[in-house]
This record gives sequence, C-alpha cells and structure tokens, in this order.
Amino acid sequence: MHLVLVHGYLLGGSGSNVYTANIAKSWKRQGHAVTILCQDPHADRLDFVDEFIVGNDAIPLSAPSAGNIRVVVPDINGLLLVYWYDLYEGYEVKTMVNCSLEEIEANIKGTADGLKKVIAQGVDRILANHAILSPVITKRATEGTGIPYDVKIHGSSLIFSVKNRQELRSYALEGIRSCRKLIVGAKYMASFVQEIFEVEKEEMGLLEKIVIIPPGMDPDVFQLGGSRIERQKAFIASVKDFIKRKPGGRRADKVKLPGHSAKELQKSLESVSESYDLRAADADLCERWIPLEEDEPLICFFGKFQETKGVGELLMAFATIVERIPRARLLLIGYGGNRENLEGMLEAMVQGSIEAFKAYAEAGNFVDLPQEPEKFFRQIPSGRVTMTGLLEHGQLKEVLPLCSLSVMASKALEAFGMVSVEAMAAGVLPLCHDHTGISDVIGAVREVDPELGDLMRLEVRPGGAQGVADGAFLVEQLPNKVEKALKFMYPNGFRDHSKRCEVSAKLRDVAIAKFSWDVITSSILKE
Repeated sequence: MHLVLVHGYLLGGSGSNVYTANIAKSWKRQGHAVTILCQDPHADRLDFVDEFIVGNDAIPLSAPSAGNIRVVVPDINGLLLVYWYDLYEGYEVKTMVNCSLEEIEANIKGTADGLKKVIAQGVDRILANHAILSPVITKRATEGTGIPYDVKIHGSSLIFSVKNRQELRSYALEGIRSCRKLIVGAKYMASFVQEIFEVEKEEMGLLEKIVIIPPGMDPDVFQLGGSRIERQKAFIASVKDFIKRKPGGRRADKVKLPGHSAKELQKSLESVSESYDLRAADADLCERWIPLEEDEPLICFFGKFQETKGVGELLMAFATIVERIPRARLLLIGYGGNRENLEGMLEAMVQGSIEAFKAYAEAGNFVDLPQEPEKFFRQIPSGRVTMTGLLEHGQLKEVLPLCSLSVMASKALEAFGMVSVEAMAAGVLPLCHDHTGISDVIGAVREVDPELGDLMRLEVRPGGAQGVADGAFLVEQLPNKVEKALKFMYPNGFRDHSKRCEVSAKLRDVAIAKFSWDVITSSILKE
C-alpha cells in the first residue's frame, strides 16, 4: 500500500515528531510505500529517509517504491504555525492562537496543494496528526477522492490551541467530521476529546470513531545493559558523529548567562538560547562528559525543557537526592526555550546562591517553588549534573541503558507517557506522575508486577502554574521516591547490579508486549 502521514512539523526531538518517524519506519519495515508531508528542512539527513522533496513543484508523478520513505516539504512560505512557541531553524514562528486567519488559510492551502499532488500518485490510506491543522488539510485535499483518512490526537494542539481560540475549534471540527477513525493514545485522552467536543460529539459520531491505540517504541532501537565502559565509548562516538552533522549546538565557553538581577530576565535567557542551535547536541558535550563509574546511579530526564515538564523541579529536588546519595548523578537530555533557566539554576546550586537560584527558577514561571524554598535548596558539588542538548535515538540507545531511573513528571496534561515507554525498553525504571495519559503506562506495569507499578508512581497534588500537578509537591516527594527505588534496585549496594538487571528485563518485556511499534501500526491499519 501507499500510506501517507500528514505532519506539519519535524521528524525528531520528542512527542508527535518521534511518533510520526516511528510510524513511518514501521510501515517501511512492513513493505509499504510511505510518504511523509512535514516541515523538517533536514529530513534528508535521517538514515530512514530514502527520498527528500522540497516544494510542491518538485513532487514526482509516481509514488515511492515499496519499502521506501519519501519526505515531502510542502510550500508554506516560511511561516510555521505552532501550538507552543519555540524556535525553529529557517522559519518565522507564530502560535496558532496569535496568528491571523489568513495565515492559517495560507498554511492549509500550501500543504493541501502538496497533498493533492501526492494523492494523484495513488494513495490507499492517510494518517493526519493532531486536531489541527493536518486533519482539515487532509479533508480538503481528499474531497471527492474516496480515500479514507484517520486522525491521531496528540495533546498539545487541544490543550494550547483549540481550547483557547474559537476559530481553531472550527478547523478541528471540519477535519475530524470526515475522518474514519479518531486515534487516541490513552483512556484519559478518549475522555478528554469527548469533553472538548461535548456539544458536537453526537453529530460528529465521536463515540463510534474513537479508538485507543497507544504510541509505541522500536524494540530494535533500545537494548538492555552492556558494559558501562563500552556503552560510554559508543555514546561518545555517536555524539561526535551527530556534532559533525549539526555543529551549531551550545558551547559553554561561548555562552554568557545574564545575571540573576537582570531586568526582564526571561527574555534575556531566551535571547541566549537563540545564539545556538537548540535542536543539536551540545558542541562541547564530549569534552564535558565525566565518565560514569560502576557505583554511580544515574537519574535522567529526556524530553523538552519547558515549564510544563517538571524538569526544573527535578533539578531542584536533586540537591536533596545527592545530599542523601552522594554517588548519584543527574543527566538532563533535551532542548527548549528554558535551557538557560536550567543552566542558571545549576550554576547557582554549585555556587550556593539561593537568590540567584530563585531568580532563574521563577523567570517565566519555570518552576513551582515550594513556599519555603530555602528548606530544599542545597549547594551541590560540581560535576554531578550534566546537560546534553538534544539527542537522537542513535545517542539515546547508548546512554539510556546507563541510567537507573528516569523521571517523567509533567505538570500539565499529557496524551501519553511515550518517554517512559522508551525508558522501559532500555531497562530503565521510570518514575511517573500519575495523571492523564501517563497513568496508562503505570497501569500496564501494574498488571504484570503491582509492586513495580507502585514504585513507578509519583503521587500528584493538583495546583501550581499548570493546575494539573503542583511542581512544589514534586520537589517535596521526589527524593524519598528516588531513595526508595534505588534501594529496591540495589539492595546490596550500587556495585551489585543483579537486582537492577532483573527489574530491567521485566520492564523491557512489558514495553515490547504492550507498546512495540509494529503492533501499534498494524492496529492503525485494521479496518
């Protein structure tokens, strides 16, 4: 079959970008011809992409060959419309809430014109990502063709855009009304979608359309264990290759943080972020990497550095963790506009300045500080925390198995806990906020091992800037949860990895049985 994915963004990083890339790779493995319409200007650098086409005029008359992936970048005149503001190389960026209707229509037309040319090649099925704008683009492009399309809901378009602007709701309704299936990743999202479209759900046939198909992971990408020395060598080699391809990442010696007393501190921090390529590994990462010893438990975060994700609270809580467990280390993997908040906070923690720490944490409402932050602030030794910049799967597959724990402590609604599933596939125990779509991952583990599922669970207290989960409560409870989890995994000390290996194998088995991409993509294609 010729299968088409309509996705208005990139094919790497996190969330729906990773979802799209993995769906395409799985369909390719199954022998399908795959076309991805997206806005990734560097998709030709991805090893799974066979053909790369830029501009509607360059779209070929024939479909890609079976077992090949073709990426098409339609014409949108350099304006990328997003749900949450971030920087994208080569694009002017506006949020959907703040752009004009004319700009929205231009985006729809440019992409739909490209999709029509793809449809003319002969298409069997289309999967459109997000509630807006891919579904309305697909609906307009397929009118009169009889080609069926499904819509995959990811949380961000509903949470940050559709809920906040009535005109966007109209576009969502137009695209969803004509779809065959409305795919959500978790039970929570099925209820959330019905809540958002409560008035229209009957005439849209939502109850009949909604199917729960979780996102997944590629079991061939992530593997268990291995020698720590060899893993780190492979990781550094992969990072070096990535830096050669994308050399513009952050270098500490080229960056000057604004002082914590600067006026409009958040704007100043964001301007620093604009001085380097956010979507690249740090250019000095190999120089800064401190070899991980056998008795050093590594805690990691991987995802976006933004105020909704709880990464700032994790860093704050680490001060207490490393006080209790001096051999612990923290690895922050990711990208986003709040990277420099984290850098300022870390510098203040190493220097022992609570005033500077509070300033960087409070800038842009990045961190939900406890009422008495001085109770949780500690000076920490240099070298216990490493930030990497963005890593691709090529690097993640080498570094994740080195980690004992990962933390997914989002403070806002989440459609699904994909990063926790990827952690499990690499044998890492994820500590997860128990809310919205993340809860389904905890539930999957509980079905197999209730004790392990309970160990994963981070209790949630509603509140904070995002309302769903109070970050201050995370700062308070996380050290105890980390300490308990590490004692469970290393009952005989950190040099004895036997129990941890047993836990890792069980987590991977759950991930493969419940969430492998080939299982997921086959479910999507079922009638």
